[in-house]
Amino acid sequence: MLSNAMALLRFGRYALRFERAYKTDDWTDVRACFADDASYQVIGTGTVYDGITHGGDAVVTTLQRFVTEVDRKYDKRQPRAQGLPRFEQDTLVLGWSVRYVIGSDARIITGTTRCRFQAGKIAMLHDAMNADECARWISRAQAITT
Repeated sequence: MLSNAMALLRFGRYALRFERAYKTDDWTDVRACFADDASYQVIGTGTVYDGITHGGDAVVTTLQRFVTEVDRKYDKRQPRAQGLPRFEQDTLVLGWSVRYVIGSDARIITGTTRCRFQAGKIAMLHDAMNADECARWISRAQAITT
């Protein structure tokens, strides 16, 4: 099990790699953050995106899908941590918000990420979001023609 400080460092590395992949669409370094048997669960969106994915490759595919189908429809994406990270036993818990902007129209979604590491890699990632915020965010993205 990683120390809390090491878990924070590893999660920070994952977050930076995610942001770089968001810009470049090269997800190789993100994949390296996940264990082969990792799981990723999304709850609370009230959409088809809710569910659980198993396996490091499948987790990254799910993240890519989310980014492609929703996030990249917006002109700007501005993520922020909400409060300080904390630990519940061996799980890192972090509140967050993301502001999405198209022209003068903005949407904010909030959520909580839970992350657990095993052998230095993410073994479990869990995102809980607000269904009302997500419905507005996703419907706006779907209304944009590419």
